Parts: sequence; C-alpha cells; structure tokens
Amino acid sequence: MDTLELVAGLIIRGNRLLLVHNVKHNGFRVEPPGGKRHGNETREEAVAREVMEETGLSVHVGGLFGVYSTHSPEGSFNVYMYVCDAPKGEPAVMEPHLIGGLGWYSYDEIEALAASGALVPNMVAALMQLRALLDRGDG
Repeated sequence: MDTLELVAGLIIRGNRLLLVHNVKHNGFRVEPPGGKRHGNETREEAVAREVMEETGLSVHVGGLFGVYSTHSPEGSFNVYMYVCDAPKGEPAVMEPHLIGGLGWYSYDEIEALAASGALVPNMVAALMQLRALLDRGDG
C-alpha cells in the first residue's frame, strides 16, 4: 500500500493549540485542521485551504514544524505539519459533516488526549516538540 501525504496547520493563540474533532471517528479523534493536497497545490497552499475550509480562519502559513509518519486502518501517511498564524477571527465549524467540534487546547489537555487515545498518532509523535512550541506561545 502506498504512503499518502497529508498536511496540517498548527495554530496557536496564547499557549493553546487549535484542534478539531473528526466526525469520521465519532468525534473521538482529535487533530489539527488539515487534509490532502488538491491538484498542483503546494503543501503550504493546501494547509491554508484546509484550515479555511474546516475552521473559517485565514492563515499565514509559516515554517515546516515537522514530518510525521503514521499508520492506521485507513493506511500509511506522512503528515507535513506547518506552524500557522491566524491574526484575526475566531474559528468555527465550517464542515459539520466532517468536523464535530473544535477547541483551543493547552499542552496538559493535549497530553490527556494522547493518554486517552483520542489524539491522532502523528500528534502523539510530535508531543515533545509541541511542548516547546506551546511554551513559546504566539507572542
């Protein structure tokens, strides 16, 4: 089976990360907004589009945070995570058929999601690096 490529946007306000609840998994899987590239999109363009489609936020896509491999019953994935800046606006569920909810999570809350099995595997792999990112905050 081929490894598929996904992108995700890490949006931080204060010391909290925006995560969405994936309906496909009964709202149990929690992940940053993201998805697949379309056509000839760059990864950065795909991140900006996916974040807008899922949350309504317009973001400036910054640097690559990391690439994380994950395996699930759906297949094998390489997830390219980018740090994003959303200078204005509040996130909202724009695709209720895909996203059951969203919220801003502290590192401790993200760790609890990981312990419960709700956090997607690529985010679990990124926890140590994520702690440093959240400790810096957005300003």
